[in-house]
Amino acid sequence: KQNAEMRVRQPVALSDADADYVPLMMANYLIGSGGNSRLWIRIREKGGLSYGVESWVQWSSREPASLWQAYAIFAPTNRDKVEAALREELARALKDGFSATELAQGKAGLLSFRQLSRSQDGALAGTLANNLDLGRGFDFAAKVDDAIGKLTLEQVNAALRRHLKPESFVFGFAGDFK
Repeated sequence: KQNAEMRVRQPVALSDADADYVPLMMANYLIGSGGNSRLWIRIREKGGLSYGVESWVQWSSREPASLWQAYAIFAPTNRDKVEAALREELARALKDGFSATELAQGKAGLLSFRQLSRSQDGALAGTLANNLDLGRGFDFAAKVDDAIGKLTLEQVNAALRRHLKPESFVFGFAGDFK
């Protein structure tokens, strides 16, 4: 079966100690990480264009040098449609922002995900090691969870608009293109 993949990247001048860390984390969750994310619904569920689609931020803990990324796996014949759908959904999020309902669902989903990850041995061990390296304790995670619960729609939409710049995206495609 023919297959293809799209990768998208954009540098983000933030670390996980910056004020926009939590708002941008939530904005990304709503765009492409949660089960109800815009990219998943548009490209996978409604469009049927992709086998999988997701976005995430690879956060730096040491300097303002993080990386926003997205991917989609699709049939090569859907390349243009997948790219267009991703661009359109991101443009819509930047223009219109998110809704109060999306934010409420996002808060619940992201907090549940974070809690679940702390209950898994591998993730817990990795967090402990990372915290030791950075001189942090689990109070850092508690503060992040608290900040997620207090996020406002204005904070999330503003962080998205400050940091996600489609004109700076770098696209890469690989697959069985003929």
